[in-house]
Amino acid sequence: MRYRHGDDAFEQEFERLYYESYKAVYNYVRARMSCDADAEDVVAEAYLKAARAFSSFDPAKAKFVTWVTTIAKNCMISHFRKEHPVAALEDVPEGAFAIDGEQGSADDIMLAKQLLTCLDDEERELIALKYRAGMRNIDIAKALDMNPSTVSTKLARALEKMRCVAERD
Repeated sequence: MRYRHGDDAFEQEFERLYYESYKAVYNYVRARMSCDADAEDVVAEAYLKAARAFSSFDPAKAKFVTWVTTIAKNCMISHFRKEHPVAALEDVPEGAFAIDGEQGSADDIMLAKQLLTCLDDEERELIALKYRAGMRNIDIAKALDMNPSTVSTKLARALEKMRCVAERD
């Protein structure tokens, strides 16, 4: 179904999808950025862009959360290009690795940071989408324009790489 700006149905549907997807999109962005305020700005910009382009959203191609996460990813890239160098992993605040508000121990957080450094950017991106945004492999594949089996394989390899590093230490 296509929506037009100004329609009550447009506003109601966008609002519903916003509330359903916000937590996953925010968690994804927050995991990739070192500052809460910057993450909030990027998420706000992503939803503003999504609202402006909502009439072109096609639920047959992707879930709304996948679509808006892709927009948020592009907003983050623009943000980093304009304002900040890429944050070093050691600059990520301790709570960034907590899942659904759970706070891990300082040792767990340091281990997570160390393990993520063994991954390349694409692998970290896949881990963030899977475990911070809570996306399914098929949705990750759509967001990153990959084959779902490629996503599964790359995630498995990234986790195995992290496992090997953890066992060495």
